[in-house]
Amino acid sequence: MQAVFAPNIELLFQEFMRRYRELQAAKRLETLWFASAVLLGVAVVCLPWVFPDKGLVSAGAVLIFLYITVRKYMRQTELVNHLSVNVHILHHHLLGKLEVGFCTHTSTCNCAEEFRQYVWHNYRISLYGGSLEERY
Repeated sequence: MQAVFAPNIELLFQEFMRRYRELQAAKRLETLWFASAVLLGVAVVCLPWVFPDKGLVSAGAVLIFLYITVRKYMRQTELVNHLSVNVHILHHHLLGKLEVGFCTHTSTCNCAEEFRQYVWHNYRISLYGGSLEERY
């Protein structure tokens, strides 16, 4: 199924998809930083028990890496929040365009519904209203 975009919505949809992919990549990186912080935190706690003679020194070194990792995680979380706001605004704007009508047909048409189905079928993104995170 090939979608035919109206010129005035094509750029909006391309921008939405660019930002949506950016958000998904940022969320994956946030998860990676979180998992790294958890693993380093466990290492800081366990090293002194596993290696009683040199574990405290090793735990101190790992603690430095934990601090750096937590800082990176916090920055990434801020970026995810910022991108999430942008994507949700674009999603809302796209929904508004679909409700008002975005095609140039003078007679009744199903362009908006076909576009919604195309986006759902190809990207699994709902344009039927509601939250962007909802997966029907």
